[in-house]
This record gives sequence, C-alpha cells and structure tokens, in this order.
Amino acid sequence: MGRNPEATRRELLDAAARLFAERGIAAVSLNEINTAAGQRNASALQYHFRSREGLLSALLERHIPQVRERRSELLALADAHPEKVRRAAEAFVLPLAEQLDADEWRGRAFLRIVAELMADPTRSAPEVRALLDATAADEAYARIWKHGRQVPALLRPERMRVGGTMVLHALADRARLLDHAGRPTQIAPELFVGNLVDMFLAATLAPVAR
Repeated sequence: MGRNPEATRRELLDAAARLFAERGIAAVSLNEINTAAGQRNASALQYHFRSREGLLSALLERHIPQVRERRSELLALADAHPEKVRRAAEAFVLPLAEQLDADEWRGRAFLRIVAELMADPTRSAPEVRALLDATAADEAYARIWKHGRQVPALLRPERMRVGGTMVLHALADRARLLDHAGRPTQIAPELFVGNLVDMFLAATLAPVAR
C-alpha cells in the first residue's frame, strides 16, 4: 500500500520549515528537504509543490489564515474600546506574537521565515508576496492613523515598513532563543509582548520633526 499523500506533504513541509528557519531560505536545496523528510523519490517535492515558490506558499498558508482571522477579531474589539489606538497596535502585534507558541515549533519557524522574506521583498515571487500582504495588517494601520497622532501620508508607507519589520525581527529573534536550549529569553512573555506593542506604537506615531 502506498504512503498517504497528505502525510508525505506534511513531512515535506515540516522538513522545509525547519531547514529554512535554521539556515535561511536560499541556503537550502530542494534535494536537502526531500532527504530530511525521508523521501526516497527525488521528485516528491516537485510533485506536491512544483517549485520553491509553491513550497513557500504552502508553508505560509499553514499560518497566515490564522493570523488574519485573529487580527480581524482583535480589530473588531478595538473599535468598541476607549483605547482604540493601543488596541489597534495590539491587533497588529498579538496575532504574530501568538505564533511563538503555536503548533509546537512550527509557529516559531514561520516567524523566522517571514522575517527573512520581509527583509528583502525583491526575493519573493508574486504569489508569496500576495500571501504576506493578506494578513489584515493594512486594516490595523488604518485604525492607528484614524485614531492616533496624524502622520503625513507621504511618511506612512515608511512607518509601516519600519514598524512591521521591527516587530517581525524582534519576534524572530525571540523564536530563535526559544528554539535553542541553554539560551534563556531575557524577559517574561507578557512583558516582552507588551513592550513590543509599546515600541511598535511609538515608532508608528513618532512626532515628525519640522
């Protein structure tokens, strides 16, 4: 009896997530992923995902719907809360921070992979970029712009890029610490997340010098 295709697909995704997170996307070959997943058929990965971009898309699709759903839920709550700006910032940060403990180690691998992809958008295929853009992040920023200090429209894309990159890299660094035994994290999870929300909001709404 042949192997369950879904089980094979899951093993390939897990192997890719581990290797991409640990060594970087460009440093890992498709053959290495096949081997790490225990696949004797050299074309198994191409059969299930067609290409590296298809594999990356499948990895993101394991987590991004959850991030988007959670962010939309938090934004709905933010609209009814007196501290709308703070709650909108939390809606940006929390769905990502929750991936630190999601699905055993897989959520942390996801954060490390996304941080690498966002660091150099030119390396991402259009289908991968479309997934990265489908997390309701723009909706969180729209709430912050609406209820917080006014930032000139010309500067808003830069604030979004820098603020989002800061959050992702802070989470990826913490994921790396959590994944390596003997390297304890510096502060408790609640303090880490609360401080990250504070820094994100400060960077996003920092006063503009004249």
